[in-house]
Parts: sequence; C-alpha cells; structure tokens
Amino acid sequence: MKTVYILCGGPSSEHDIALRSALNIAKNLNKEKYNINLIYIDKEGKFSPTFFDYDESDEFSLVKTIDKSRQESIAEFLIEVSKNDLASTIILPVVHGTYGEDGTIQGFLDATGLNYIGNGLLSSAICMDKVTSNDIFEKNGLKQAKYKYAYKEDFTDKFIDECIEEIGLPLIVKPSANGSSVGVSRVDSKEDFKKAGLEALKYDRKVLVEELIVGQEIEFAVLGDGSKIDVSLPAAYITDHVFLDYDAKYFSKSTREELPYQMEEAEYDRGRAFAKACYKAVGCEGFARVDIFYTKNKEFFINEINTFPGFTPSSFFGRMAENLYQISFSELLDKLIEDGFRRAL
Repeated sequence: MKTVYILCGGPSSEHDIALRSALNIAKNLNKEKYNINLIYIDKEGKFSPTFFDYDESDEFSLVKTIDKSRQESIAEFLIEVSKNDLASTIILPVVHGTYGEDGTIQGFLDATGLNYIGNGLLSSAICMDKVTSNDIFEKNGLKQAKYKYAYKEDFTDKFIDECIEEIGLPLIVKPSANGSSVGVSRVDSKEDFKKAGLEALKYDRKVLVEELIVGQEIEFAVLGDGSKIDVSLPAAYITDHVFLDYDAKYFSKSTREELPYQMEEAEYDRGRAFAKACYKAVGCEGFARVDIFYTKNKEFFINEINTFPGFTPSSFFGRMAENLYQISFSELLDKLIEDGFRRAL
C-alpha cells in the first residue's frame, strides 16, 4: 500500500479553495490502495500534525490550530515522513496560488527528496508570475494580449499614461502573481486606473496591465510531458459579469457551465494544439489547466496556465480530464499519483 500525504490550505488568497480541493481529493482516494494522511498548512505557513478524521461535508473541518513555530512544525512533518518507505510515499501539494503554485513548496519537496504530483519548481514559478510567462509566450510566437507591467515603485502617472497610449482603453489590471481572479479589475478610464493598480498591488509587488480581449474564456486540461501530452476538449463558464472574476467563478447563480464548450470540430483541434504549445513553452509537466480566450474571429489568445488547478467538485479540470480518459475522479487521482512516481525515478 502506498502512503499519501495531502498538504492543504496555505498562506494565499486561495486558502479556502485549496481546502475544498483537498476535501474532494481525500474523499475520492481509494482507501484500499492508499494510506491517507492529511496535513493542514495555516495562513502563516505552519504545518499541522498528521490527522485522519474530518467531516466529509465541511472543508473547514480540515482547519487545525497549530501551536508550534513554522520551523518546528515543518521539522516534525519531515521527521514523520522520513519514517515511511519514501519510495512508496508521495505528496499531494493541494495548495493553490502563492506558496503552492509559485514553486515554493515544489522546491521544498525537491530539497527534501520527497515524491510529489504535478509541476516542478521552474514551471510553477514561471506560470505563477504572469509577466514572466507572457514574456515566454511572446518569445515563442504564441498569441496573447498586448501587455505592460510595473513594480510598485514604478506604478506612476507616467506609467498609466504609457499604458493608455500604447495599449488603449479598456484594459485589464491584475497582480502579476496571484490566482482565482483575485485583485483583477477592468479599467475603462484613467480615473479608474490608479485605483485598480493599487488594488492589484495588495496581492503582489508587480502589476500587469493587459489589453482587453473580447472573447469567451475557455479552459483545457493538459496532462503529461515530453512526447506524451494529452489535451481535453475545452470547457467554459458563460457569465454576464464584465469578466470571469472570483464571484463569477465561485458564487454567481447566473454563471452557467458549458462542458464541453461548443465549437466546430476543426476549432477543437486548433485549440488543443494551441493549448499544448503553450503548456510546452513554459515547461509544464504532470498536469495543468490552460486558459485561453477564443474570439468571434476564431482566434486563440493565451491567458494563463494554472499549474495546480482546482480539484473541487465543481472545478473544470478534473471533469475535463475524466472525460478525456473516460475514467472516474478516483481513477484520475490514481493516474496522477502514478505519474508522480514515474517522474521521480
């Protein structure tokens, strides 16, 4: 029997979504195949002791009070894990956003020699920082929105004027490194620009300004690496919001799902090829969700790549991957774990 540690929570704005993902994973892992251990990471980055009991209807039952320092709690986690057969032990770092998708936890696991699922340090860090990933997409000739960026100290009236002159209004203003559309604003006037930039800078020290692409945002599940990369049919949230913000994704009753998103067959092939090219350009491996804008002119523009997408019951990634392979969610988790062990060899 293999041993699985689910790390969940974490010090990011996506803490609660990570708890939902972890709960869904814990409920669906095959108990006959895995010895399942849960570790809660609080908003200060402290690790809880291992626990096994939780309420399957409440993700907040995964939240634990931790009375040790961050260093002590992590040391205790490593001591406990080291008692296992590490060749048959794997970590599921179910931490979205900062700390979980920016390469931090992947680097920690690499340094300690622990197996884990999903992307490694480099691809995680690249995709988390949207300025960096935009630079790479541009270098590879992958179509995207026009963009400019500034560090906090350079976010001035001069920068605002340059963005309006070079890109034009309306614009999208966002933190360079954050997720779930937190801190993202549409800007229609110069007066709104500074407020939107300051909001974005609450979540990151670098603000990204992008051209507004008028089109439907569609998502692809991409899995694998090297010469064996599989891409699902796309899915989409159809919303009446100005853009697919946090509320539209998780709470709006007017948002509806389309899975798969309806396109002509030839467009499916083009979209999947484009998603695969974006995934490979930033060195992804394991799995990711690739988010793309699809315009009325049938053009594809890369938006972003999520290197550890949501695994909640309503998240698209798991359902797209299940449809791709015609397997259950439990079997998909088996596949991701098997892949994690394979890449660790």
